[in-house]
Amino acid sequence: MDTRRKIIALEQAQALAADQPVVWIAGHFDPLLAEHARRIQDHRRPGHLLIAVVTNPAQPYLPQSARAELVAALEFVDRVAMKPGTTDDPESDRIAGRFVARVLDRHSGARS
Repeated sequence: MDTRRKIIALEQAQALAADQPVVWIAGHFDPLLAEHARRIQDHRRPGHLLIAVVTNPAQPYLPQSARAELVAALEFVDRVAMKPGTTDDPESDRIAGRFVARVLDRHSGARS
């Protein structure tokens, strides 16, 4: 199955929510981590659609469409929507920056 079919317009996601129970989750998922997947799965509720909204940090590492495809590939996510524009969240940007710095540090140490 091509999981990219799970990616829909935000307006379509809102229309789905008008007709049935929905659990909404949102995040940058930049990058998508195993911890994100676990937390998303924890929000799953029987009889509810699970819709993930992919937002944009001020300086994303991955394009929003790529992040949406990664989230859509999670079996327990029913639909994915992308929120246009950027989310001004300095704390999230700071955490992401620290994470990337640690990854780069690990990789530079592995080559020596």
